[in-house]
Amino acid sequence: MTKKDMYCNIKIKLNNEEIKTKAMIDSGNMLKEPITGTPVIVVESTLLEGAIPHEILKNLEQIIGGDFNKIDEEIKKEYMTKLKLIPYSSLGKQNGMLLGIKPDFIEIQKEENFEKIDNVIIGIYNKSLTKKGEYRALVGIELL
Repeated sequence: MTKKDMYCNIKIKLNNEEIKTKAMIDSGNMLKEPITGTPVIVVESTLLEGAIPHEILKNLEQIIGGDFNKIDEEIKKEYMTKLKLIPYSSLGKQNGMLLGIKPDFIEIQKEENFEKIDNVIIGIYNKSLTKKGEYRALVGIELL
């Protein structure tokens, strides 16, 4: 596997916004939404500014803990049914939780073309995935 094979370009269509980014293909990412088994792509929260209300992105930890006090009623009404909780474990974090949201769809670039995938969840990650920003999302190998 060459270094080039470790990355792919993705487009996320969410709330009529299109977000483009480079993703690392993570062979260790077997993350699934537990109820439906839908695959999860991990995306840095800052990438989703503009597609998801700022109050949600700013209060991820509180929402995961069930605290919606800082969320406007209208936003709460609209997003309560769209948000998912995704348990994960990673190096250094045994029982982590990500807040997830279902996009309209994503597209993953395969050679010259983009392939559309409807059945996927975006896991919103509150930090940077890399120090230098080489990529801003993690895609599991099963989506390729």
